[in-house]
Amino acid sequence: MEVNVARAERTLSLLTNTYLANADTVKTSAALVLDTILSQNLFVYLDASSGASAETTKRYESAIHKWIARVSSLLAGKTSESRLAGILLAKHTTLQAPAMFVEQAGKWTTALLNMLGKADVAAVHVGALQLLQVFMDVVREVPELHREIATAQVPRMNQAVVALGEKSAELVDAALELLMCSASWFPTLFRPSIDKTEALCLRVLLSGGSGGSGTSGRAARCLAGLALVGGKVTVEERWFAYAQQTVGTIDACIDHVTCADAPPARATLAGMAEFASDFMVSFPQAADRITAMGDVAVALLTRPVGVDVPIPVDALVGVASRLALVPVRVAASKSSRAEFGVVPLLAPQLQRAAMRILAALCVAVDGHMQPFLAQVARAMAALSTRLVASATTQVALYALLRLYVERFGCGFVVCLPADLIAAVISDISVQSRRQASATAGTALSASTRKRGGGARAAAARAAAEADEGAADVVVIQYTDVVHAALGAVHALLRHAPTVLGAAQRALIDGQVLTLLMLRSSGGLSAPAASCASDARFHVALCRCLEASILSPDPWQKALVPHAVSVFSAGLEHPSVAVRNACAEALANIEPIIHARLPAQLRAPEPEKDYEQECAVPNAILATTATLAKGLDGSAFVDEPTALSAEEVHHQEVEDDEREVEANTKRFKNFTVQP
Repeated sequence: MEVNVARAERTLSLLTNTYLANADTVKTSAALVLDTILSQNLFVYLDASSGASAETTKRYESAIHKWIARVSSLLAGKTSESRLAGILLAKHTTLQAPAMFVEQAGKWTTALLNMLGKADVAAVHVGALQLLQVFMDVVREVPELHREIATAQVPRMNQAVVALGEKSAELVDAALELLMCSASWFPTLFRPSIDKTEALCLRVLLSGGSGGSGTSGRAARCLAGLALVGGKVTVEERWFAYAQQTVGTIDACIDHVTCADAPPARATLAGMAEFASDFMVSFPQAADRITAMGDVAVALLTRPVGVDVPIPVDALVGVASRLALVPVRVAASKSSRAEFGVVPLLAPQLQRAAMRILAALCVAVDGHMQPFLAQVARAMAALSTRLVASATTQVALYALLRLYVERFGCGFVVCLPADLIAAVISDISVQSRRQASATAGTALSASTRKRGGGARAAAARAAAEADEGAADVVVIQYTDVVHAALGAVHALLRHAPTVLGAAQRALIDGQVLTLLMLRSSGGLSAPAASCASDARFHVALCRCLEASILSPDPWQKALVPHAVSVFSAGLEHPSVAVRNACAEALANIEPIIHARLPAQLRAPEPEKDYEQECAVPNAILATTATLAKGLDGSAFVDEPTALSAEEVHHQEVEDDEREVEANTKRFKNFTVQP
């Protein structure tokens, strides 16, 4: 400990006095200082320095004091480089030693808030927002800082962050992230900023943008977090109002895309601007709003609330069904409107929004989705149409189908149309082609040169010879659709095997087993670059074969011998995932190969048997004691007599017969326990 503390003291003194001495050295040496702080953990001995001597501890504390003073000076520096370096050093100092921030909380927080109120480069403001998030995370865990920092600084911080997000588009992401955390950690202190934060989120959402983890996704999560703040209305009322306004906004966008008349009374999000007059601009704008509202619906459904909220399941399922049917209705429409020519371009975006809403409902509502399974199945059937579907849509659809099958089993599968199940099964058949050998190609070219290539008979003979000389190698082309279809088939085999017919089971087993046998026999060729990526397909095929064996069909052909050979060969595969999948499959089908009855417990023997067995040794002991004494009480000593071989053999036979008879009586009293 003494050596480590001394080393940390020397390193901190070197960094403070040499590399952070002035603005020029900070600009050139900031990266080195940060790397040293991250790799050596120089502040870890702050609470564990008792093992060092008093002199070493005093020098270490002095170095810590100089470091804090230098970081505070950099936070109030005159150049942007100094302030950015101070922000980064203060961030990693707080992450490594939160106790150091507790002592400097007021000074550093005030310096950051002053920094947000002044004009500066975007990097400095983004760093300040991220550092404030780290500070607030520490403040909420320390009760002593609630009055000094939280009560005094959080409302001011919220107002400054909202104003900063409204001014600069580059800072919106960091501002929304900090506002979302502030609303979750300090809901009471956040209430004065609800209206301005809601306006900022709606402006980001309705202006269009990328969903998921982008700006639109952060705005959706921040808006969902505002529902938990409370204020003038309760959490339940605010949450339900947001859900209704989200559904109403999606309905309005669908009406605009389909050129339908919107009803006069519909709850939409406040601040939604009118669509552009040009449909080439307004239709993509409506699709972006639908995606953003889908993000809001997903955020509302997946964010923990803590109270019981009324979820409009029927409205959400209905709007998802409308989204799924928009491309189909437009494609089947006989109208010659020019606007409908733009809808197929937006179809994948609309379908993904519908599937995200249905997936969120399945996760959040769970068993309460039972009355709506038929409607969800019809929506999936509309999403699976090949008129407007894309590969990305098919992958997302099969993932959604797998989710619902795993959650609801046969109750959901019986609602699915037969065409959708047939489409899933047909998609597991991959594209393949035979690879001709080099000798066949050479023979074909030579034959063509000799015969001149003019006669049809010669060309036909050459083609036949090429087919006969083709190598027995199949090149398989896997796609993401095939992998997603294998996942859906695995879910069907595991959770709803009785729904599949005998012909469908035979088709699945034949295709899966053929591909696995080709892999194990070496008759499948693939480029070297795709070998690693094909491992996930191999694992999916093994899962499907295992599920088919564990959920047998009465008319199913014998698959166990082939499966054992395939899984045994998979144990030598270079991929760890494939080896683990094959080992797990062999362990699961082991009870089928070597069936064993359950262990039978032997009944306890009656007490009388124990008494009889104990009586024999007691009688022998008594007889021995009697023989040891004479009739007059004197000791009786009998001379040992030698027995002949026949007498010894006869005595052993009698002992064996008595033992067999005793065992027979014992087993007659044996009863099997249920």
